[in-house]
Amino acid sequence: MTLRQGGSMAREAKLLVDCGNSRLKWGLLRADEIVSGVSLRSRNGLAEADLSGIWADLNTPRQVWIANVAGQMVADRLNAWSRTHWGITPHFVRPLAEGYGVVNGYRNPEALGVDRWLAMIAVRHRYTLPACIVDCGTALTLDVLDQTGRHRGGLICPGLALMAETLVQDTAGIRFEAPAGGARGGDLADHTGAAVYRGVRQAALGLIERTYGRYARAGAPLSLVMTGGDAAELAPSLSAPVHLAPDLVLQGLAVVSR
Repeated sequence: MTLRQGGSMAREAKLLVDCGNSRLKWGLLRADEIVSGVSLRSRNGLAEADLSGIWADLNTPRQVWIANVAGQMVADRLNAWSRTHWGITPHFVRPLAEGYGVVNGYRNPEALGVDRWLAMIAVRHRYTLPACIVDCGTALTLDVLDQTGRHRGGLICPGLALMAETLVQDTAGIRFEAPAGGARGGDLADHTGAAVYRGVRQAALGLIERTYGRYARAGAPLSLVMTGGDAAELAPSLSAPVHLAPDLVLQGLAVVSR
């Protein structure tokens, strides 16, 4: 369900904000439903006009809850906009050593990305454990929760676009080009642009399959939950059944906000 600005759905709702490296996603939480708004590019920072373009017509929310991995400058701008326009100081969520049914597996719990922390909280409350959680965004991240909600650790590598961009930038004569037919044309390519496209895609799929397969063999059936912009592109090529959850971080914010 997508929010239309200025609608009554905004009244007395909580505003949930997921500010990633590339996009700002948001939604309004009323009762147990998240109504998604129009996302916004955040890669080059967020100007006041950008935020006004998506929020100026909203009724004042009851609370504002934010997950931000885009840096302090973006956090300051979000804080300033909310306080100036609504008189509300946002709640910026931070990872904990333990909370909401999840035990953080990092040796320094605060070093875990808050988006990964919230995704695990959402999975803990909405899906069957154990689970493998994959975020296919600017970075490709994988985290495993065991059947008790303990985080077993995670992996991080560049996402599809970042892998391709790095290869194109640092290697003469190589360019990125999605082949005709996309992923349906087979695993091997007959020109360099398609080879880059299929190569980075197979690298991502291989990491997901290897990680999932290792922990799926360890005992109880393993849920595979995927989020992020490239999740829908990768999911059909995986051998395991996939739960697609585009608003997984917002779901985690909803749990924490209660």
